[in-house]
Amino acid sequence: MKLQLSLEWFLNPDHLPLIAGIERGWYRDAGLDLELLAPDDHYDGLAATVSGEVAFACNEPLHMIDAHRPGLKALGCFFETDGGILLQREAGQRLLAGGAVRLASPVAGGVTDAIAVEILSRWCATQGARFDAGQVRIEEAGFEHLANLRAGFDGAWLCFANFEGVEARLEGMDTQFIATHEVGLQNFSALELFTSDAFLSEHLAVVDTVTRLVGEGARLCRDDPAEAAALWYRYSRTEPTPLMDAIIADTCPRLVSPVRRDAARWHGMWAQFDRLGLSQVDAAGYAALYA
Repeated sequence: MKLQLSLEWFLNPDHLPLIAGIERGWYRDAGLDLELLAPDDHYDGLAATVSGEVAFACNEPLHMIDAHRPGLKALGCFFETDGGILLQREAGQRLLAGGAVRLASPVAGGVTDAIAVEILSRWCATQGARFDAGQVRIEEAGFEHLANLRAGFDGAWLCFANFEGVEARLEGMDTQFIATHEVGLQNFSALELFTSDAFLSEHLAVVDTVTRLVGEGARLCRDDPAEAAALWYRYSRTEPTPLMDAIIADTCPRLVSPVRRDAARWHGMWAQFDRLGLSQVDAAGYAALYA
């Protein structure tokens, strides 16, 4: 059975739990042919999954609450990291002094922007500084976070510690990483596996197999980072680099296994953002993702 799984953006080591089973032939042995697709737009995979164009998608848990997506089903988390805003240190000092900052974001507008502003508001409060939302301008600029910083943006939003945090550190950039947990917000920087209600109903055994194999891939890579690196370079057809080696080494301990449908895992995130008026999904809508 041929299956397609849409990623949330370009292929990277966060997807090692998926890559492992493909490279090891686990899906083939189960009678499945799993293909990973890189989307044109961050939300494309979720829409394609609900419509039945693809069987599966992965994306951040934030997108379970930033819009109501009827028919989407959450299957479990296979990767979780620290996430937040990567800020040029000089820009951070400017913000604390009452100045303006310009953030690059892969997606802009609505709830996503509001959460970035909430993070910076809380961060300024921890530093004893006053803050006004008008100090922050957010522009949609894709996922090339470090390139955006080098191009003149003051900061990048929706960054992952295991990727952009590692890259900025190795490049010696004078930045600071403001993670959600540091300002009292629930984490949502992770990857959840999704399918549709229709596919789950029609192909429960296939969904169970894929979910199990993703978890086994996470366990393999977490337990053997050297093998994870070998799998990555073979699948991506790229040559080893010190930067990618460092990203893989930082990523592997953050992989989650087994992968389980667990409504409690992200309920705190939903509840907090609902209280803040930042969730577009009510309690019934959140529960439906796991029903």
